[in-house]
Amino acid sequence: MPTYGDKPFKQAIDYLQQKLPLPTNGWSDVYGKQHDHAFMVAGANKTAIVEGFSNAIQAAIQDGETLADFRKRFDSIVEKHGWDYNGSRGWRSKLIYETNIRQAYNAGREAQMTEPGFQELFPYMEYRHSGAENFRPQHKAWDRLVLASNDPWWDIHSPSNGYGCKCKKFPKSKRAMKRLGKTTPDTAPADEYKEHLDKRTGELKQVPLGIDPGFEHTPGQSWLRHSTPQFIEQWPANAKPIPIGPVAKPPLPKPQVAKQSDILPDDLPEESYVNAFLNEFSADGPMVYKDVLSEPIAINDYLFRGADGQLKVSKDKLRHRYMRLLARAIKDPDEIWSILEPDRAHPGKYKLKRRYIKRWTLDEGSSSQPIHGFSAFEYGQGIWTGNTSFTPHRKQRGSKVPDNDTYLEKQREGVNLYRREEQVKEE
Repeated sequence: MPTYGDKPFKQAIDYLQQKLPLPTNGWSDVYGKQHDHAFMVAGANKTAIVEGFSNAIQAAIQDGETLADFRKRFDSIVEKHGWDYNGSRGWRSKLIYETNIRQAYNAGREAQMTEPGFQELFPYMEYRHSGAENFRPQHKAWDRLVLASNDPWWDIHSPSNGYGCKCKKFPKSKRAMKRLGKTTPDTAPADEYKEHLDKRTGELKQVPLGIDPGFEHTPGQSWLRHSTPQFIEQWPANAKPIPIGPVAKPPLPKPQVAKQSDILPDDLPEESYVNAFLNEFSADGPMVYKDVLSEPIAINDYLFRGADGQLKVSKDKLRHRYMRLLARAIKDPDEIWSILEPDRAHPGKYKLKRRYIKRWTLDEGSSSQPIHGFSAFEYGQGIWTGNTSFTPHRKQRGSKVPDNDTYLEKQREGVNLYRREEQVKEE
């Protein structure tokens, strides 16, 4: 059995099951409340690897598998996918196992404590230090601190408060307060802060001492409130984050040259445009294609069908001409981004998307604006399936001039999983 908590319970299982597997390049790609919606393992940049660990943690929660059981699964995942992870096997497997189980447990308990009438019965919360020998001084100082259950201090300090932190918080009734010799709750202690640069956004965050960056939130809170996965901080007036502007994204590789013959005429049947797309994959019909990261993608004509099943190749009056280039955006992208976003059709749920970005120019050395290609896919049932695919020529409001660069930058969001390396010409 997992050592954190007495036994599996529904809220912890539900919390873990609704999280989507999000490939990343490092721990900072997912921050704070985003962990309520995304399951990630730092440095696991393939969906299959992340899914494998997600299934292993769910088995630990639901079936009571131990750390030893998890390490067998860990070894199998590493061997199957050839994952080159940082750190020793023992340290890394324990970190993944304990952090995810502990936060699922904490999120589940937070869910239980939001049930109607709970705060009326237990209007206070007590912070309890784990008693670890190698402890954080701040955690030790917070031991047996009792605050109102709705005190804003808990929004930032609810355990766990860092990697390896085993602190907990316990609900307390008015009768329990009397047993503790208290008639009123304690006063929340003032924090000191350290600076942490969020490399994703370029924001200089103020993180309380004693809390690891990314842990300064209540586990599961945004899951329960169906809020967006974007991390939003709430700080005391004297400790606001210092904005330093967005981090400059690396420039996209230079547009690749496309021939004029790659652009299709306007008067073909819709089936001809779809076949031009499929022919780029040498596909006569539906197929599963492995992208540059070896992720499986469903390639079929449903990429271009509406909800009624009818082909809608020319819905934007432009896409049909660039079908060959759209296929090449998938085969040889400039960048691949992974995005977690709310599912508008199912409030409170989230979708995992993958975006392939590609630029071309029709004339080498031409000063004309490059053509921007985008392909977007959604993840489900172990495969990426088409959501939409298009080549936009976007215009600013009130302008006749396409503003493709602005639109392009808006597509470059989420976790950057891949960037095409440019060939350096020898002199």
